[in-house]
Amino acid sequence: MSNIDNARRKHDWALIVGGVLVFIMGIMVMAWPGASMVSIAIMAGAILIVAGVTDFISYSQVSGTPGAGWILASGICDVLLGMLFVIYPVATAAMLPWLAGVFVICYSIFAIVAAIGMRGVFRSWGWLLATGIVGILCGIMFMVMPASFVVFLGIFLLMRGVTMVVEGIVLPASVAEAIEGI
Repeated sequence: MSNIDNARRKHDWALIVGGVLVFIMGIMVMAWPGASMVSIAIMAGAILIVAGVTDFISYSQVSGTPGAGWILASGICDVLLGMLFVIYPVATAAMLPWLAGVFVICYSIFAIVAAIGMRGVFRSWGWLLATGIVGILCGIMFMVMPASFVVFLGIFLLMRGVTMVVEGIVLPASVAEAIEGI
């Protein structure tokens, strides 16, 4: 059995587990909207750090392929914002809707550009594109309607979690097919 056939059968479990954690965070945020913003800042920070680390792991596995740099950029954004949330939870909580809005818009632009760049390589690029579009809308709503922040954060985390799981399932086979086509 060739290495390409092995890659087609593999899944990126780090990305899948990270996606499930992000999805669970989305459910938790939406289920308990009355939780303090400080708690949300700390929980979101921890999950963003985990998501960033899984992006770094994924990048190490696909570096050199089209769009791989966007995975690294997303990981850097996730870790930096996550650290900010965890280190300064009280200050972050007061500014959370606007900070998260800027981050989500930036992440979403990365996702849209990556989706367009990976059209020929990544089979589920359309899901990544949809996540980017929904993310931009959520980011704008964070800033325009900060009182509804928790709802839009939950929607974004649900979409991000599902995207990570889909990438973890599909990405290794997509990379194998791209390598085979070279």
